[in-house]
Amino acid sequence: GYRVILAEYPSYGSRRGSLGEQSFVGDARESVRLAAEKYEGPLYLLGESLGCGVAAAVAKDTSPRIAGVALFTPWKTLLAVAKDYYPYLPVGWFMKDRYDNADNLQSFPGRIAVVGAERDEIIPVKHARELFALLPAGNKKMWILSGAGHNDWVTRMEMAKWQEIFAFLDSGPVGVSE
Repeated sequence: GYRVILAEYPSYGSRRGSLGEQSFVGDARESVRLAAEKYEGPLYLLGESLGCGVAAAVAKDTSPRIAGVALFTPWKTLLAVAKDYYPYLPVGWFMKDRYDNADNLQSFPGRIAVVGAERDEIIPVKHARELFALLPAGNKKMWILSGAGHNDWVTRMEMAKWQEIFAFLDSGPVGVSE
C-alpha cells in the first residue's frame, strides 16, 4: 500500500553532483518536493546509516507533508560516532559534515521510528539509544533488532516487523520494543 521512491546520492554511481551533507540534503529536499507535488497522501522518509542524517535534515523542513521518519542504524550526531572511533583526536576540527540528527528532529511534529542493530559493528547501537533518548517525548518508538549487525539488519526484518513500524508511523502506540 506504499509507493517507494529510492534516491541515490549525488556523485554516487552514474549520478552527477558533489559529495557531502549540503549536496545530499539539498538533493533529497528536491526529491521530497517533487514527490509531494506528484503524489497525494502522507510522505514517509526512511534513512539507513548515512541516509539517517539526510532524512533527519529533510524532516527539519516540515513544509512538505512528511508524516513520519524511520531511521535504521542511526546516531545523534556524526561527531559522536567519530569521537568513539578516534577519542584521542580533535575530530571536530577535521569534519566538514555534521549530520546532527538529534537537533534536526527536535521540532519534527510527525512520528519517528528508530531502529538499532544490536550487534552493529559500524555504528554501535548505543548511538541509536542516545538519539532516541534525545528526541522529544511523544511520537517516537524504538526497535532493537536482536543479533543484527550494520550490514545484515535487513535480513532480520520480517514482514511483521515492517508492518509494525509502518503501523506506528501511521498511528501506532508510542514506546520501546526489543
